[in-house]
Amino acid sequence: DQGIEWLKDAGAEVVEISLPHTKYALPTYYIIAPAEASSNLARYDGVRYGARVGGDGTLAELYAATRSRGFGAEVKRRLMLGTYALSSGYYDAYYLRAQRVRALIARDFTRAFEKVDVILTPTAPSAAFGIDEKSDDPIAMYLNDVFTVTVNLAGLPGISVPAGLSADGLPLGLQ
Repeated sequence: DQGIEWLKDAGAEVVEISLPHTKYALPTYYIIAPAEASSNLARYDGVRYGARVGGDGTLAELYAATRSRGFGAEVKRRLMLGTYALSSGYYDAYYLRAQRVRALIARDFTRAFEKVDVILTPTAPSAAFGIDEKSDDPIAMYLNDVFTVTVNLAGLPGISVPAGLSADGLPLGLQ
């Protein structure tokens, strides 16, 4: 609401819009992004790309050591999700369906931009949380992406700007 007031004070006309497929954005993103990361990082082997770990064992041991030490727990989790979504029998059920929803989300933005020049949303549904604060609950962590993933799925630029502090003194953002 404060962001809306700032824009009104600057002379903007505020118009409500609808992005009806936004409710599907989070699950869509967490199928597409890990799948694409899994596909892209499949070539990461520590020989041609990235840092090398080890070197005295077999080639398979080199790959395993490099990939295990080169990726943190969250990256590994996302790669496993992506590999699963792209695996035989699940590609059509998950990845292709998510791509169809991605197209609907992009269409929602195209229609919205026929009426407005800028779309304002909170960056996250809550104030910032500390590093590793939600690492034991990835779903809670992923839910904080609900407002940012739609613009990513639509292939559009977005920017988050500081917008003040919560009652607890934690940063809040607008995008």
